[in-house]
Amino acid sequence: MTQVRFPHTSSFPHQSVLTGVVAALACAGLMALVGPARAQEPTIPPAVMTKFRACLASTQAEKDCSAMIYDACQAAHDQPDTTLSITECAMMSHKGWDIILNERYRTLIAASPPDLKVKLRAAQKAWISLRDADCAAIYEANKEGTIRGPLYAFCMVEHTADRASWLKSFNEN
Repeated sequence: MTQVRFPHTSSFPHQSVLTGVVAALACAGLMALVGPARAQEPTIPPAVMTKFRACLASTQAEKDCSAMIYDACQAAHDQPDTTLSITECAMMSHKGWDIILNERYRTLIAASPPDLKVKLRAAQKAWISLRDADCAAIYEANKEGTIRGPLYAFCMVEHTADRASWLKSFNEN
């Protein structure tokens, strides 16, 4: 392990302890800045994503498909219906919608004339800022309770699903 040397502390007898404490505090602070529910990227089983895509392609309302990934995640979870599993499964559902959103966005951009591409990119950037701000506000408003994680995750799902649906309808018109 590389030891970090602090200036003006070379005479401190427990410098390595101090270094470890400072590193731990810095790491904890960094994790707090990373934001809610971003510690690990969820992985959607391919069979579940295939069913999700099939549902979206069917005549069902897209919102009806939203619970598909979440329900599959809960069914496979070691501790279903806990705050942790609810948050993890909602973020997995968000990931599914994000994949669809990005595919639809790329298709739309590829088919658009240059002037429209500029407007679509600006709109997408503004939407990302709005989604992140809305969900961060929900998280902040509930920061004292364990509900903050699930509320944040479901906010991300709702915003992303709505945007993916909007991109689909825009592309169809």
